[in-house]
Amino acid sequence: MSFAANEAEDVRASASSADSGTSSAGKAGSFLGSAPRIRAILRDFSWAFLGLAAVRIWIQCTIYDRYAFTDAGLTSVVINASRVILTAIVIAFILKCGFPRNARRILSWFSVSAMTLGSVLFLVDAQLHPGTFDALACILAGCGLVWGGGQWMEFYLRLSPDESFFYALVSLALGSLGGMVLGYLPERVGAMVSVVMPTVSFAMLAWSLRLTQGRLEEGRLDPAPQDTRYDSEPATTWVRLLLGLAFIEFAMGIARGFPHGSSFELAPVFQTLHQVGVIGISFAGLYIVLVRNRFMRYSTLWCFMLALVAVGIILLTSLNWYGLSLGSTSIAIVNTVMLSVLWFTCYDIARHASVIPYVFLGVVWSVFLLAREAGRIFVMLVPPHDDFVTFIDVLMILALTMSIAVMFTDRIPVKREMFEGLRFDAGKRVLASDVPSAVLASDGPQRVDLVQVYGLTKREAEVIDYLMQGKSKAQVGRELFISENTVRGYVKNAYSKMDVHNKEQLREKYYRS
Repeated sequence: MSFAANEAEDVRASASSADSGTSSAGKAGSFLGSAPRIRAILRDFSWAFLGLAAVRIWIQCTIYDRYAFTDAGLTSVVINASRVILTAIVIAFILKCGFPRNARRILSWFSVSAMTLGSVLFLVDAQLHPGTFDALACILAGCGLVWGGGQWMEFYLRLSPDESFFYALVSLALGSLGGMVLGYLPERVGAMVSVVMPTVSFAMLAWSLRLTQGRLEEGRLDPAPQDTRYDSEPATTWVRLLLGLAFIEFAMGIARGFPHGSSFELAPVFQTLHQVGVIGISFAGLYIVLVRNRFMRYSTLWCFMLALVAVGIILLTSLNWYGLSLGSTSIAIVNTVMLSVLWFTCYDIARHASVIPYVFLGVVWSVFLLAREAGRIFVMLVPPHDDFVTFIDVLMILALTMSIAVMFTDRIPVKREMFEGLRFDAGKRVLASDVPSAVLASDGPQRVDLVQVYGLTKREAEVIDYLMQGKSKAQVGRELFISENTVRGYVKNAYSKMDVHNKEQLREKYYRS
């Protein structure tokens, strides 16, 4: 993967050398010393924040047959169809009635109950006569997952881009690690584990929301967007992004049932390769963005995903066992990593648009599921004759080509680059016109790099900069188009990270000679 390097190499190098000199002995201390962004995230770390890993394990055990196969065939299709139907109902409700706390609470309890009962019915069905409760279990599992997973966006919206990126990828990796272990255990064990995962996720989310309640402006259920730049984005941008997603997912849906419509069984070594591949990609992303401070372009990420899908399709067309196994593994890796890519994309857009975050999340996930299951149903319906294999090959390649044509003919979005919040720009954070002249004087005190040294978020550092210019909290709020209460929240977080209790102590740590 190629990434656009950030220009502030001198800032990064000096911060890294200073941090490594004061870090604790040992490799872990040295690593954190050279990774201030990771260190800043870990200051507020809680294991509860990784609750999406429990959802990931539940999905693997319930919907995708522990990834011992490419999927669970018709069971996966019915579950995902139920998800799309209930998602449409929830979106309609939110648009008409809003999304008050009581509605969220009722939907949360329904979700955890439906997911748990669905898992129980699958377990009972496997022990008794297969097929007895299958349809009911599929519907309950699919309907429960809609908000069972989606409710985690309420927590992620309270996080900074660095934090959201970190917890999304670590949760994905942790879920893959658990899934890899379950893949070597009897199927009954995986079914029993899936029964408790919804409750684990529910409890971790409740704790996560309590720990981050202080980040919310009083009286709000979700944070206000940072800005609304995406509101003026041409509608064609979103149509193209959704079409590009639909085309690649349609190809992946066909690939999961290639060549004759049935799920392909993966040997244990390929199951492990799938999970290890996801873990490797997750930590590679964390290292590149949060340790190396390289900017990950949205187009580069999609090119990488498309390349993996293309490799998978080419291997599938070989029609020998090794080619089918490697190809199916490549497709499975993309399918799993796509979860975090789409999740962070929805988070990123929600922070810069006035649209209700859960509506956009529901639309994206509906397109994702509909296109993939349409491809899966298509390959099920194609007659199982070798004469049709070439036709299916051409269709998958054509879908990939259409995805590339729709998404990469020019630069989109145009109003704001996607994932811009992950760009490392601490060295350029404050313009010369915004900083008191005393800070800029070569022979006077110099402003400390608040992001690198103290782990402040970019917005927290911006608020502190304005305060140090002598502006009041009300004036800062007007400058940044946020409320005074929100400014107080940023100041409180910054004071805590810098370990100061008044403005005099803040001034001492803000400047360096």
